[in-house]
Amino acid sequence: MFTPFSWLAIELQGNVLVMLCVASLALMKFLSMIGSDLASKHIPLGIISLELSRRPERAASIVKVWSDTGLIGKAVEQTRLDFLLLLLYPAALSLACTMIAGGEEGVTATIGIVFSWAVLLCAPLDAFENLMIFRMLSGSCDSPVPQLTTISASLKFTLFASSVIYMLSMLVLKV
Repeated sequence: MFTPFSWLAIELQGNVLVMLCVASLALMKFLSMIGSDLASKHIPLGIISLELSRRPERAASIVKVWSDTGLIGKAVEQTRLDFLLLLLYPAALSLACTMIAGGEEGVTATIGIVFSWAVLLCAPLDAFENLMIFRMLSGSCDSPVPQLTTISASLKFTLFASSVIYMLSMLVLKV
């Protein structure tokens, strides 16, 4: 079956996956360090709280807190760097699904290949979400910006989690 990584020699896939995973995890750690000040009692998940704010009032209150405490710059910096991350983690997840599905046939392999394609949608979803976050950070928290951000983030997180669940399930089943 044709996968997003059919062009990459099987012998190289493991090394490429390791590089993508290391780069993704290192950048995630760096982003969490940058954004650590964004989390508080009322904004427990930092930038993720804004991504999932849903309502204009909630989004505006988060932006106001960050503005009042001088943290808008950190939120902007974290969101800018997230554009690099969105190029890495979907590719890592896609390649991992591809490798787990292997050259096998059957329902579980087909599901893996579907996930290898579907998880790539995290990149445009994340990019759109970032653009909406920039709008909110610049003070535009009116509808439909928070709702569109939440929909995009929710779809991204669902694809991410579903692909990870598939991979973990397959690893458990193969043991």
